[in-house]
Amino acid sequence: MKALTERTRNAHIAAGTVLRPAGEVPQSVMFLLSGTVVATHSTSAGVEIWPARWRGPTIVDKAAVLDGTPPATGLKTLTDVSARLLPSAVFVRLLEEEQSVRKHVLAQLARDAMSGRRRLVQVATLPAVARIATWLSEQNPDQPIAWRGSQDQLARVPGLSRVTVNRALARLSQAGAVELTPYGILIADRTRLNTFAAD
Repeated sequence: MKALTERTRNAHIAAGTVLRPAGEVPQSVMFLLSGTVVATHSTSAGVEIWPARWRGPTIVDKAAVLDGTPPATGLKTLTDVSARLLPSAVFVRLLEEEQSVRKHVLAQLARDAMSGRRRLVQVATLPAVARIATWLSEQNPDQPIAWRGSQDQLARVPGLSRVTVNRALARLSQAGAVELTPYGILIADRTRLNTFAAD
């Protein structure tokens, strides 16, 4: 959309950059073109977890921008990213003026809310192996590589310890559901993986 392009500015940001610390009200909206951004939260024990993750192309952390209060989570880049930035106030005005943008954002917010509800159910009801299997099965459905980061990074997504994730992956690997490669976690047998996810 030409109107959107004219109101944004380009940004290229290195991996590991803190975009916004927890407790800071968002000043801009990130239209993520490529790369990955995560929401971060540090526990009282100093462990960092990632309750949300965005891969481009998408709009990052829309709910925090629209809420307007200091969010409990921060934002940082997991990979190098390319994005366009739009001031929060302009974004809100754009939602009021442009029906197509408003429709897109509302639909995505609904999907995010339902995804968050599913994660809450998983945390409350599923054992660690099933949680990891479920999460992996939902990633990159058209590609064999489900995760390209380290196991330590993967542990931050469901909020589990690295040891717990390591044991879960070992079990999935032994069952032939996944393969641990230097390039990431490969889904070797999606049917077997889904069997673990259903436990």
